[in-house]
Amino acid sequence: MLVQLQELDTRLSQLSHRYATLPEHQQITEVQGEEVRLGEQLDTVMIELKVLRRSQIDREAEVQGLEDKIAKSTSALYGGEITSPKDAVAMQSEIESISRRQAVLEDQIIEVMEQIEPFALEEAGIEAQRSVGGETLRDLEEQLAVAQAEIEVEQRAVNTERAQLEEHAGEDLVALYDRNRNRMGDHTAVGRLVGSSCGACFLGISAVEIDRIRRLPSNEPSECPECGALLIR
Repeated sequence: MLVQLQELDTRLSQLSHRYATLPEHQQITEVQGEEVRLGEQLDTVMIELKVLRRSQIDREAEVQGLEDKIAKSTSALYGGEITSPKDAVAMQSEIESISRRQAVLEDQIIEVMEQIEPFALEEAGIEAQRSVGGETLRDLEEQLAVAQAEIEVEQRAVNTERAQLEEHAGEDLVALYDRNRNRMGDHTAVGRLVGSSCGACFLGISAVEIDRIRRLPSNEPSECPECGALLIR
């Protein structure tokens, strides 16, 4: 009965280990790490884009202001508001100067837009990768939940079987087993006596000890003199 109890405890330990080391855990960690990396990469790209787009907006606003100024000056020049030839020449010169400035700004806007393009493409590429990563992460989390649920069902079944076995074994025997298991740590706490060998450590036991153990009452537990495991006779 104690051997069965030990087998169930071993099974529970295996299930706990399997629960903690499901491959989805590592896969999720890797996907999350990639998401962090992509997020940092995106932050860098967005900083560059913010500066460039601000520069484009500022120049476009200045161009609009110049266009408005040209339109106003042209209207004044050809609308009869200016009658002095000297003033008309000065106004025409001002319009031409503004137009040159506008042309420079428009060339700069084109340059800025060309600078923006690779960053915008990189931004789109990163967002696409993050989208795929998000879907992968959701799939992995679902797979993990299913795998964990399956293990939990098995754990409950083993715990139920263990509780039934404890009831049949009795409190004293179970307490002795638990104490020995805690004392033995990762080592086998229970072993069958097979001939003159311990089934826990597989070492031979002297004839004197074998004789002493066999003379013990059947309900009195014995320990392996080599490893300390409870011997089932």
